[in-house]
Amino acid sequence: MNDTGDVRRPRPARRRRPIVAACAVLLLIILLVVADRAAAAYAEHRMAQEIRKEGFPAAPDVTIKGVPFLTQVASRDFPDVRLKARDIAEGPLNITRLDVRARDVHLDSGFRSGTLGTVDGTAFVSFGDLAKAGGDPDLELSADGPDKVRAKVDLAITEVTATARVTKEGDAIRVQALAVEGLPLDDLGDALDFTVPVRGLPLGLAFQSLTVSEHGIGLRVTGRNVAFTDR
Repeated sequence: MNDTGDVRRPRPARRRRPIVAACAVLLLIILLVVADRAAAAYAEHRMAQEIRKEGFPAAPDVTIKGVPFLTQVASRDFPDVRLKARDIAEGPLNITRLDVRARDVHLDSGFRSGTLGTVDGTAFVSFGDLAKAGGDPDLELSADGPDKVRAKVDLAITEVTATARVTKEGDAIRVQALAVEGLPLDDLGDALDFTVPVRGLPLGLAFQSLTVSEHGIGLRVTGRNVAFTDR
């Protein structure tokens, strides 16, 4: 029997040190990520409140892309910002949805004013809003290609189906009848011939082109060096 007591015992402290260090690093990373996202949320909120003053009925939904965010805060330069808004009344026309991307955004130190370098996106107008702006809220429109719509037109004595072309005419949406089923085109009169102006878009955005989609009209809108200030 060996009574020398030469029994090697484990040294848990040394083995635990790498685990403790790894946990500390992981915790630090988590804290940095939380701080980064919290700063992003604050900046998005501040930016939305100030941009609202540039023609939005309510603060738009602002998302600042890119990580880490804190490095963008340090320079106050944001290369990619997304803006979304709904139900923007512009004269007779209601913009159902606005979805744009702003690049090269620079803010002041208090996030109260700044400049959007370039802005590009879509202002979507539903068929219902287009018909209402055209003076006939009961006009039923549906897509019939990238630049045409089909319409059910009430002529008092009967309802007919017609097709119309949708084009950009200056700063306006032009709807003009092309054909009607079962009747001469002249019998429509001006029931399917109207122009809706597109002016005063938020952020001074300019209407560039349009496309007919399944649920309405998509307007491509752009802007450059768009300034917003605390007013």
